[in-house]
Amino acid sequence: MDTLRFGVTLADAAEAQHRLRADVDAHTVDSTVEITAEAAAGPVPAPADIGIVVALDFAPERMEETRRAITAAITALPDGTSFAVLHGGGTPAIRYPGGSEVWAYADRISRNTAGFDATKLLPAGGATAAGGAAGDYAAWLDAARAHVARAPRRIAHLLMITDGRGHDDGRLDAAIDACVGTLTCDVIGVGGDWEPALPARIATRLHGRAELAEDAEPLAARLADIVGRLRATRVPAVPVEVRLRAGVALLSFREAAPVSRELRPDPQPAGADPCRHVFTTRLWAAGTRRYILSVGARPDGDPGAGHEADMLEADLLLAQVSLGPGVAAVPGQAATVRACWSYGAAPGRVRAHGTSAVYRLRDDLAEAFNAGCTAISRGDLRAAREMLGAAAKLAYALGDRAFLDHDLNRVAEVLDAANGVVRVQADDSVDPLAVLRSRLSRGQDRSLDAGPTAPAGVPCPAPGCDRHSTPAARFCVACGTRLAAAGSPG
Repeated sequence: MDTLRFGVTLADAAEAQHRLRADVDAHTVDSTVEITAEAAAGPVPAPADIGIVVALDFAPERMEETRRAITAAITALPDGTSFAVLHGGGTPAIRYPGGSEVWAYADRISRNTAGFDATKLLPAGGATAAGGAAGDYAAWLDAARAHVARAPRRIAHLLMITDGRGHDDGRLDAAIDACVGTLTCDVIGVGGDWEPALPARIATRLHGRAELAEDAEPLAARLADIVGRLRATRVPAVPVEVRLRAGVALLSFREAAPVSRELRPDPQPAGADPCRHVFTTRLWAAGTRRYILSVGARPDGDPGAGHEADMLEADLLLAQVSLGPGVAAVPGQAATVRACWSYGAAPGRVRAHGTSAVYRLRDDLAEAFNAGCTAISRGDLRAAREMLGAAAKLAYALGDRAFLDHDLNRVAEVLDAANGVVRVQADDSVDPLAVLRSRLSRGQDRSLDAGPTAPAGVPCPAPGCDRHSTPAARFCVACGTRLAAAGSPG
């Protein structure tokens, strides 16, 4: 029985209709798609329908943190949940339950036994013994996937608890792709020297989040939140269909809020409709998510555009987003994007405005902030100043005072946000844990309230740059060209 009822619409009415220049080579059109799930009749999945693999990946010298992490993770499992514990030196292996059992069922006895056995069985060299493969994130994903395949669950989830010192031996992306459709994943980092880039890639691609917990008590709280989110899941997977007009190219379809994450289309069988793409979204509870659809349109590639007078200014269906078959959806609801080719349209090549433009700017801000923090960690202060200055300009354009005052202020002194002038702080004045939290939050979390839409009245005059800036801006946030905005010096 269906336990959620879904609706799909465009979040911003201004993105539903576009006038595109018929004499411009190519256009990019961005649209914000909103999918809402409302609770319907039907049971919540039973605890036994959820299988959780708890994986622990720590360096040999961090044995005490490993033991505390095991205890916290096992304690957070609610009664009846199927679980297994994955760790060990060398090749990662399931350490609990033993023998031929695939899953244990959480109760007071099994939690105590699992915690005791897991700490006892840790090798003397720690979870990443010298010369072993345990520090390779791909090996951990492969081991978890193989274990779940032995006895699949309606919801199979990997909780990877790591000190962030794992690496990618070149197989990580392939290992992530192999897990898609088998399990989802959250990554918890422990310690102030945790490097979030690879764990965040794993978590967001596998429909989870990367979080930081510097000690056992907050770790237990984070794990309890994750398990609660899994138990609130009513529909494990929802296919979203994107249908495009002939001649229109799919550039990307990604979740924008409440988590910023990359989505990849499901593999298409031979002979499939090239204008139809399916994206599988996962772990749905009641709530709303927003996605950014980006497509490329060319007048010479559209059979309806041409240069014939009767095709100009005609209302054309550019793209449509709907829910796949078998999903309980509001009848007839779909997000529809329309366009017309015209010689009287604005001359810009990129048509990104409204809500989608705000989310794009927030992604650019997170990327610049992360790059600046990474440059500080490797001692490249020149690059750090450049990237953090770019983040300041973007925050100023977005009116994001909280980022300037709290996140950016932790690593740099903002001298002139509008022009991206910052002074990078000395290492001893930076709180690494606070910076890590800021990087994770800005890189993943997004509010459904996107804030004020990106202004459309102050275009950049530089050739090839189509970025619009706030009316008060003096310089373009993308290329730095001086603007002739109202109220600003010309």
